[in-house]
Amino acid sequence: MSFHFTFYGTFVDGALDNGDRRPYTARVKRLWCALLLAASPLAASADEGEAPGRAAAKARRLVENLPVEARVELRMMYRRYADAVANRLEQGWRPGLLDEAAIAGEEDGEAPFRPARLTEEMTRARRREIQELEATLRRKSPDEELREYNRVRRLIQSKNEELARLRAQAVRDKGLARDWSDLVWSEFVAMGLEHWSARDEIRRARPLHAAAVACSPAEAPSVCLAFDPWRDGRADVFAFDAWDEGALGGRFPRDYLLHDLPEKAP
Repeated sequence: MSFHFTFYGTFVDGALDNGDRRPYTARVKRLWCALLLAASPLAASADEGEAPGRAAAKARRLVENLPVEARVELRMMYRRYADAVANRLEQGWRPGLLDEAAIAGEEDGEAPFRPARLTEEMTRARRREIQELEATLRRKSPDEELREYNRVRRLIQSKNEELARLRAQAVRDKGLARDWSDLVWSEFVAMGLEHWSARDEIRRARPLHAAAVACSPAEAPSVCLAFDPWRDGRADVFAFDAWDEGALGGRFPRDYLLHDLPEKAP
């Protein structure tokens, strides 16, 4: 398998140091982004908008052999997936962002990664807790219940401090691969799937990449699909094996997922 790399400009000895005055880390990030997109199954390829590649065609045959209930649920999963991606783009999430772990090709270091969805949910939860505590405080009398009154005040202060930290974390750009994979995985979990199992998956091929993966039951000829909108914010689905190996030919036609799957079981 070969990849075609296109660089806009010419690199000569010292060009990265002398010809480009941006900070070194910014230049390295740009170079790694170009490499990741060029070597990724998400890169624009000959099978985009045409017949599916070999890997996608094989996965599609496996899907067609699944019970109708599993195919109906897959259609529902795709619609929920596409809606979740569209909603987050409207909220300011961006596709194609890279983080330091992806650039280094490593897992997280001392500070564990917190997906954007989790930060958002924790922020909303802390706001609700503060509102409830403030309502409780208004019902307390500092004259008659001083100890309890002060305890609630300390809790409010602690929750406000935590909320400030969460807000600072939420300022970062949202749209890393692991943001998207966590978002899609959480949507599938919330559906209470009956015929598919979902997980948050780190790709085996380098550079580091992630997506939500759903697999059909093992008792049938099983098929696994990667739901990965990271590259450009499109609700793309890939045959898992091709996605995991960083190979082309795994993209599913979106028309199939939107229109060719059954809407309900007979």
